[in-house]
Amino acid sequence: MNSILKKLKHQLKVTLADPFWRSVGNLFSGTVIGQALPILIFPLLTRIYPKTIFDVYFIYSSLILLTQIIANLQYHFALLLPKKESDARALLFINTAISVIVSLALFLLIFITQPLLHQLVDNDSLLKWIWFVPVSTLFLGLSETYMYYLNRLQRYTYMTYGRISKGLLLVAGQSIFGLAGYTADGLLWGLIIGQGVSTLLLLILIIKSDPACFVFNRADLTILIRRYKDMPLYNTVISFINNLSSQLPVFLLTRYYGAGTSGDFGMANKIVNTPMGMISQSVSQVFYRETSEIMHTGRDLKAFVHRMYRNMFRMAVVPFSLVLFTAPWLFEFVLSEAYTSTGHMAQVLIPFYFLSFINNPFTGLLTMLNHQKWGAFYQLALLIARFAAITAGIVFFDNVLITIGLFSLTGVVFNIWLYFYLIRLADNPTSNYHI
Repeated sequence: MNSILKKLKHQLKVTLADPFWRSVGNLFSGTVIGQALPILIFPLLTRIYPKTIFDVYFIYSSLILLTQIIANLQYHFALLLPKKESDARALLFINTAISVIVSLALFLLIFITQPLLHQLVDNDSLLKWIWFVPVSTLFLGLSETYMYYLNRLQRYTYMTYGRISKGLLLVAGQSIFGLAGYTADGLLWGLIIGQGVSTLLLLILIIKSDPACFVFNRADLTILIRRYKDMPLYNTVISFINNLSSQLPVFLLTRYYGAGTSGDFGMANKIVNTPMGMISQSVSQVFYRETSEIMHTGRDLKAFVHRMYRNMFRMAVVPFSLVLFTAPWLFEFVLSEAYTSTGHMAQVLIPFYFLSFINNPFTGLLTMLNHQKWGAFYQLALLIARFAAITAGIVFFDNVLITIGLFSLTGVVFNIWLYFYLIRLADNPTSNYHI
């Protein structure tokens, strides 16, 4: 026993000495506070707000996850790639301008299609919330851009501040509105306030870190847009299709099984996938920058990726195994008896969540090494397969857990395929972006 403890202590010491994992730890600490607080407050919120409002909330969340993809046309990925600081500053301006234009276009689209929306959507609360989709889209697009620019500047502490502020404001806002009796829209207002103030804070921190952040040569704008044209052409498609296929259960379950089942899916995703996603997201951001450094210096990318995969697997095994065996009891104990069905759904999704957690940080290789075309093909195939799986579950079984099981199984198969492709890509890296 002592030898095992000594070995674990030594491994922890070695990990903490690695600059990569120190940076991950810095980001993760902020992510834990920023994203764990909204999860920890759910036992209170589920007792303040009616379950039907959570169904609307998760549908709204699914919508803005889709519109977030087009918020800056994925040009934020380019912020870490150029060597010249002036190029990065020009890209910062490009991203900001695109987010504003896209949000205005979304507002105009909602205004034009309002009569059609009233025919398609039979939920007054959701119809009212849809008007705020452009606002959330703007905040999410700008926040993503500013996070990547701070990542380029290696201001991980400032990135942590942004995440913490968003989480604290969201929790405070949703709790205060709910306790004050605004149970119809309190969840929305808390979300909007958290998104807006944290985005403003990130902008202030960028200006503090780089006072010349918006100083650039206007002639470079066209050059940079053309150089990284594959990002809006392919990354936007990749991310949009990925999020659409991930959120298919929300839209299809609502149609065939009612809003309650989509609420169960959204809650399961929030409670199980989000906490582990905090780690994955933190690793992903540092991994993205580290890969850029490796490509600039000609170091061994293959060894780095293989080592990182082993570490991600070790981190995932224990927590996902625990949730797999305890989910129904855990959800009933933490939330209420009304959420036991959510726990059963979480169990079915665990295998997919596990492999997705391991793979997610490394999908950035598709962008870093200019393989977005393959990524677009992969996401399109995944979307078709998921749609077929959910349709088969609805038509042949008419059982929500079997339907979600087929959805999860599809994710498992495709993640295994993705793993082997990313490993092969890391073994033979090529790119024309790092100039």
